[in-house]
Amino acid sequence: MNPHRAVSQPLTSAPINRREPVLCLEPEQRGLPAAAYTSADYLERERQTVFSQYWVCVGLASDIPNPGDVYPTEVAGMPIVLVRDRSGSGVLRAFHNICRHRGLQLVDRSCNVSGHIRCPYHSWTYRLDGALKGTPHFGGYYRDSYSGFDRDRSGLIPIRCEQWLDLVFVNLSGDAPPLAEYLQPVRERWSDYNLGLLRRESREVNLQCNANWKLAVENFSESYHLSWVHPSLNSCSRMEDHFSFEVGGPHVGQGSLLYKSGVLAGRSLPAFPTLDTLGKQTVAEYITVFPNLMLGVHPDYFLVFLVNPLGPSKTAERMVFYFVDDGAMTHENKALRHLPIDLWTVTNDEDIAMIERMQVGRQSSAFDGGCFSPELEQTVYRFQQTIAQAVDESV
Repeated sequence: MNPHRAVSQPLTSAPINRREPVLCLEPEQRGLPAAAYTSADYLERERQTVFSQYWVCVGLASDIPNPGDVYPTEVAGMPIVLVRDRSGSGVLRAFHNICRHRGLQLVDRSCNVSGHIRCPYHSWTYRLDGALKGTPHFGGYYRDSYSGFDRDRSGLIPIRCEQWLDLVFVNLSGDAPPLAEYLQPVRERWSDYNLGLLRRESREVNLQCNANWKLAVENFSESYHLSWVHPSLNSCSRMEDHFSFEVGGPHVGQGSLLYKSGVLAGRSLPAFPTLDTLGKQTVAEYITVFPNLMLGVHPDYFLVFLVNPLGPSKTAERMVFYFVDDGAMTHENKALRHLPIDLWTVTNDEDIAMIERMQVGRQSSAFDGGCFSPELEQTVYRFQQTIAQAVDESV
């Protein structure tokens, strides 16, 4: 039993118009040990549990919009490929991105394949539904097969794949509950927003940081650090205006009561309809969808923030922005769309400096897991406990 493991406790559900007393955490409850952030063995255990048994967001459906598009990505270092089939429905599929012959990475860049997916090593080919199509000379010169070779069982290995909005999720183990069930608490929380109006902005932010992936998630999940790390963000969404709320399942949430939309020359972006009548015209909410997806809904835009571990102390980050309806996507509104992107870019740069220093701190033998503010870091505690329980249940 991991000594850092404890029973998860519920977060306080804070309504948007007032605060309620928050749950106090027991003072002896600690965070994850340093090895959870520095050890390759611990990351491997996360790959076998957290990143295999749960739904993991791996990309966007709009990354592969056309029939024949293929998009290589990975789940905690495990190569996969997303494929848009040429069938009438244009179904989206996911496969392990390896040739069944010798294990070569089949797809190394996003592209559109004119026919089949072909292995560049020995020219094995696969249809977009994963079926093995060709194995030239595999049975000897000019013989493509041999007695006993089962072509039907040698196609690409499929991965369970589902979609919500523009987000593509995979479940490597194949036995997670349906994605709709997994995301139900998120969908219910944001049912007042017509997310079908969202339109993707072409500009996005991609970078790498020298820190464990969990530190990026934890940083996103709390607002305690705003006053000292983010003066620009704190000026439009102050620390004291934030609240935590119960989401449900393994997900955690926080929000801001006084978010200020960007204004240029007296103009602002169109907002989600009905927010005024619901009293949410200045509310922003952020949900960490376990394990690696952070979402933010604002009156006038939607943020998708993905993290992917490249190693125990290296993480890839991707931020994609969506705006409300076609009216936001005009050329005249480009500068307005770029306001939140610029703000998040500066904010994330400030965050990276902090989480990289936290990564350095976890090299110290004196780090004992740390402790949590009973009001401002409940979300971080909850996330860490979910990780500890997921890893421990299978060891």
